[in-house]
Amino acid sequence: MKELSVHVRQQTRALLHKILLKKWRRKRESLLEWSIPIIIGLHMGLFSYLARNIQVLEVPPQDLGSLNEFNGSSLVVVYTPISNITQQIMNKTTFAPTMKGTRIIGVPSIEDLDEVLLHNIPDALGVIFNDSFSYQLKVLRMYGNPFLKEDLLAHCWDTHSQAFCSLSKYWERGFVALQTAINAGIIEVTTNHSVMEELMSIDGINMKTLPFIPRDLSDYEIFILFCLLYFSSFIYFASSNVTKERKQCKEVMKVMGLQDSAFWLSWGLIYVGFIFIISIFIAIIITSTQIIMMTGFLVIFTLFFLYGLSLIAVTFLMAVLLQKAVLTNLIVLFFTLFWGCVGFTVLHKELPPSLEWVLSIFSPFAFTSGMAKVNTEVITDASNGINP
Repeated sequence: MKELSVHVRQQTRALLHKILLKKWRRKRESLLEWSIPIIIGLHMGLFSYLARNIQVLEVPPQDLGSLNEFNGSSLVVVYTPISNITQQIMNKTTFAPTMKGTRIIGVPSIEDLDEVLLHNIPDALGVIFNDSFSYQLKVLRMYGNPFLKEDLLAHCWDTHSQAFCSLSKYWERGFVALQTAINAGIIEVTTNHSVMEELMSIDGINMKTLPFIPRDLSDYEIFILFCLLYFSSFIYFASSNVTKERKQCKEVMKVMGLQDSAFWLSWGLIYVGFIFIISIFIAIIITSTQIIMMTGFLVIFTLFFLYGLSLIAVTFLMAVLLQKAVLTNLIVLFFTLFWGCVGFTVLHKELPPSLEWVLSIFSPFAFTSGMAKVNTEVITDASNGINP
């Protein structure tokens, strides 16, 4: 066993020298193999430099005034379904000081509600009752209406040296006033006790906004896509070279007693070295140009290095199974793009954590998920809120 191990090490060393000599003789091919990831890295660095991140400074708390000051006479409130309970609740809603002059329309279905909302843009708000005690607000996502999502804190921008967060539109556009009136109506219908005056007497305060970096989510998606394809040239030449070498040297290896393990180990070590060097390069680019600001060099390097190793392993596996370089490249490219794009769901927070863990067995998904998480603080670090 010891002799076999020594034999494999000697063969691996000899094959390493042979591969490196071939790489040196084929300078044009090697230059192309290395130039693609270098160009991609420099492109990402230049893109980040031109669209330099601007940190929005801390904004102190702001007084939004009293809820009673809101005038809802221009609003159109559409609710569904129509029942005895929902009619009573919405009738009570009209007695709220902020809802005087508000048009309230009941419709039988959600389809009718959508149609009324469309014909009354931008002042229409929809109310969908799930039962007597719960409801949902619905609004068309346009004309300055806020996004009704859990990660609303992320929707902040820097406008004229001031931080603006769409969360404050809940107060300005009447969402808070309408919800307060409906809640008071539900309480009164249920308990026969009016709390309208107490609920309407609240004051709104826009809480302190911590320093944050506004960023377009679509730009970050493009950045992750570039990262997914960063090792594409290494994958192409690795599959091509390994497939050709195995065909040419298979019989020679048998005659000379060369071990398969030495063959794979030599090619593996070559590309481990390549991946290591180019991962250092891209990590330096990302951290120095501040494409990602909240994560250090070591995390970025580890993420790229492990992702590159996984792709090389998949490439070697496909090269053995398919034995055709073109087919191997197509399968690995499809594997990378498909699972990498599925990983964008993590960026949009559309997958439960348990499913994320399961799908992380696919390296492109795990890589995209990792890139999404390392920059989450940059995208969402806007601790803004409305405190009644």
